[in-house]
Amino acid sequence: MPKKVLVALPPGLLEQIDFVAQVEHRSRSDLIREALRRYADSFKRSQSPKMSVSTVGNQKVALLTESD
Repeated sequence: MPKKVLVALPPGLLEQIDFVAQVEHRSRSDLIREALRRYADSFKRSQSPKMSVSTVGNQKVALLTESD
């Protein structure tokens, strides 16, 4: 089940997000989720092989390794 988080955004950024969401007929949450997913994917690619995602119990965790 998704967890809720509280994020403070400057008014101008929130207006931009709301505009894009309205134009694309999407919810604000959906748009922010996609943006964060894309950011995390990009981060993982740039950190590879220093970062991997693993499952511990029922939670996913990011594992960072030292580079040589």
